[in-house]
Amino acid sequence: MSAQLEANKTAIASYNKQMQKLEATEKQLANKHTELFKLNTTLEDYKQKFYSTLSEKEKEIAKQKEQLNNQKNAYERYVNFKNVELNNTRLGAHFIKNVISQIYEDLEQTDSNYKSFLGINYKFGKSKSKVPPIKALKNIFKLLDYNVSALHRESTTIEEELSHISMFLELIQYLKPNAKINIDDQLKKAQKHQLKIKPTLFFPFVENALKHGSLNDEQSFISIVLKENENNQLSYCLVNSAEQKENFINQASQTSNFGLNALQQLLNAYYPNSKLEHKNLPNNQYLSELIISLN
Repeated sequence: MSAQLEANKTAIASYNKQMQKLEATEKQLANKHTELFKLNTTLEDYKQKFYSTLSEKEKEIAKQKEQLNNQKNAYERYVNFKNVELNNTRLGAHFIKNVISQIYEDLEQTDSNYKSFLGINYKFGKSKSKVPPIKALKNIFKLLDYNVSALHRESTTIEEELSHISMFLELIQYLKPNAKINIDDQLKKAQKHQLKIKPTLFFPFVENALKHGSLNDEQSFISIVLKENENNQLSYCLVNSAEQKENFINQASQTSNFGLNALQQLLNAYYPNSKLEHKNLPNNQYLSELIISLN
């Protein structure tokens, strides 16, 4: 009996040890499960952070691409605008050549008109042109400076633009002394000083009248009216005498397309609500009118 009891005690003790080991193993397994859960949770957190960061980076890259694309488009528009401005800020080389040739002839004529008698210089004969050749030469230089500077300036006052238009018209008068040239400026002085426009905006109209108008006859003319119309808009209207032959007018309209198209591009870029009109009038006259907002 005693031996059997001892054997049972030993078996129970061994069982208890095994149970303790099993409990310890279960506890370790539970700890491992907890650690694994924590690792999975941490992994999910890292995944979420990674994908969130990746999404933010993708958004940032997309935003940078959009900015670069906008900058590219802005640069291309800028280049296009400058090309358009370049097409409009110019004095025809043929016109400059003719003015300088006339200046040269007039200076030679002036020089030949001076005679000397007993050491005294005197002048005979009358000057043919209304504008002295030296002043005409100065006007050429000023207009060239204005045209070059126009490429680097965003705006100018109407007062300054009109001042250079007057120089342009004086040179036309110099070449075409029979033409009657008139500017009817109805704007207030404050308006001309305050209102801003693109430099040389009014030049293509005068250039078109010079190239395609008839300015050699006694009845020839260029008439410009600058005013604020009934809709509180700026109206710049030029009417000039034209050739009598209809086919010449059609030809002139075709050959002036480059200048008019370049001007229309400039207006589309900077004055989208403007109105540009060109048309033949009765009695061999041609009208060009620009209407833009005073704002």
